[in-house]
Amino acid sequence: MKTFERRAITLVVASGVAFSAVGARLWYLQVQRGHYYAGLQRADYERSLPVMAPRGKMVTADGVTVATSQPSWTLYYLKPPTPMPRSELVKVASVLGVSSHTVAKSMEAESKILQPWDPIPVWAGLSPRQMTNVQVNAGNLPNLRVAAVPERYYPYGSLMGNIIGYISQPTIDTTAGSSGLELQYQKYLAGSAGGQRAVVNSLGQLVGFTGRGAAKPGDTLHLTINWRLEKVAQRALAYNIKAMDQSSGYVGYAPKANAGGVIAINPQNGKILALASYPSYNPQKLVPNNPRQRDGYLQQLDQNPARPFEIRPIMGRYAPGSTFKPLMATAALASKVITPTGTIFDPGYFPPIPTFHNWYPNGFGRLNIEQAIGLSDDVFFYTLGYRMGIQVMDHWMRAFQLNHLTGIDLPGEVRSLIPTPARLMQSQHTSWTPGWNLDTVIGQGISQYTMIALARADAAVANGGTLYQPHLVSSLTTPGGKVVKRFHSVVQGKIQLPHWIWSTVHKGQELSAQGANIAHTGFSGTGYPTLQGFPVSLASKTGTAQKSGRYNNAFFMTYGPMAPSNSKPTILILCYIHNGNWGANSGYVARAIYDQYFKVADPAAKAAFQRTFGPRWKWPFGYHAGA
Repeated sequence: MKTFERRAITLVVASGVAFSAVGARLWYLQVQRGHYYAGLQRADYERSLPVMAPRGKMVTADGVTVATSQPSWTLYYLKPPTPMPRSELVKVASVLGVSSHTVAKSMEAESKILQPWDPIPVWAGLSPRQMTNVQVNAGNLPNLRVAAVPERYYPYGSLMGNIIGYISQPTIDTTAGSSGLELQYQKYLAGSAGGQRAVVNSLGQLVGFTGRGAAKPGDTLHLTINWRLEKVAQRALAYNIKAMDQSSGYVGYAPKANAGGVIAINPQNGKILALASYPSYNPQKLVPNNPRQRDGYLQQLDQNPARPFEIRPIMGRYAPGSTFKPLMATAALASKVITPTGTIFDPGYFPPIPTFHNWYPNGFGRLNIEQAIGLSDDVFFYTLGYRMGIQVMDHWMRAFQLNHLTGIDLPGEVRSLIPTPARLMQSQHTSWTPGWNLDTVIGQGISQYTMIALARADAAVANGGTLYQPHLVSSLTTPGGKVVKRFHSVVQGKIQLPHWIWSTVHKGQELSAQGANIAHTGFSGTGYPTLQGFPVSLASKTGTAQKSGRYNNAFFMTYGPMAPSNSKPTILILCYIHNGNWGANSGYVARAIYDQYFKVADPAAKAAFQRTFGPRWKWPFGYHAGA
């Protein structure tokens, strides 16, 4: 009896242990690993076809769509994790007109970022011919289906290309910006992906669909940029550089000119009206629907010594030459080292340090500050820099926030490097001497500023002291037009100075643009030859920035309108051409933009342009109603 009881107890315990083990296994399989096995079970009869969200549009202030999405078609393999049979792989490759190795390599890359049961993209961006071949051979390709996907489309190619940016290789359900506005506003442009469930039979063949989750398109970016101004800015920059390069024998000849940038900004609110960088690139060639074309074009761009990926107005640092003088004129008047009626004599060199010469070696004689700005007199400004010293100049460079990023809504902005004794010692192991004050006041020496930081500072001079944050986007809306976000003008600082200081500097720059014979010297303002005959009253300042090598960098800054006297300038333009030699010669880019902005046919421009570059060069700009 005791033996029977022991056996019964042993059996009960063993049964309990067995049931516990089975229960634990069931718990492990159904609870802890339930999701995984449910996925495998669903993979036996369901396939998830992604529905990618269309990226949001980019629309200019005058209503032109510069980036959008259009339908494209992708071929999917519906039977993972089972590998595609070799015979089917060969058949698919033949239908697509590519090698089986290429198809296998593409599928292998895609499968690495997917769940085991997700359909694998076989080929993206099917051409019309490939679509036809797939449809004709559909009966022989039971494990494959075509699905529509949105593809990025840039209708204007390289116009504004490196400002818009491009997108990276998409994942199964989303795209991401890689540069420019595409990267800056990624979270708004991307949208939200949807999906479609496909039912397949035991052979993996499509039976039907069980449901669909709608994709949510990305938001629309409304830009501050005016498309007509942008188009002119980009084309005029390229045309001006070409004229410089090919005008041998004429004053504008600069054979090493090969790159540049231009900014047009409203100084009353910081809105960017046009922003161009040359050379640019065509983001349409980087749309990831043709890997071989994309990779080849990326390699070509990477090897271009002119660096087309660089947005020069925000990523480059430059010594701006004499375009810096209006800022230092403001500093000198504010710090009382000169008055509007005070004069300085220019003998052609700076007497305390005679090795510093004026650009006109005979000198202009006695000038006041307005005349000195108009003639861009170096000796006058050497004297101001000598009197102010680096501490005073440093104070005003910081007041104009040249030591801070502007915060423009583009990725990659770099910080300007203002000249200081500490930086000179660090970079060149040299102590600061009075000569460095002279270099600093005329925008030379170790001065290194971005165009966007200079444009913000110059805009503050134009508007009477307000530093606005530059920006390219005015609002975001849903595809249906509902406002998601508005971007208002942001004041980053105010320079409180008497009106007469700003007025004095304005008058000096008006002389630069409009003075035909300043101080009876027989010399016009340095910007006058470029803007001569333009019917709108303007201000300007040229900059010929010396650098190592044979050719100088060319800068031109201008704003307007300046008349009537109580008008507020609504556009400021800053141009830069690498190796452009003479600052005034880059100003034709600004004149072309002015033609469009002020709606001027501008018959006088042709003569001015041909005096600089020769008779073979036409003036292809000028405003035409309805253009």
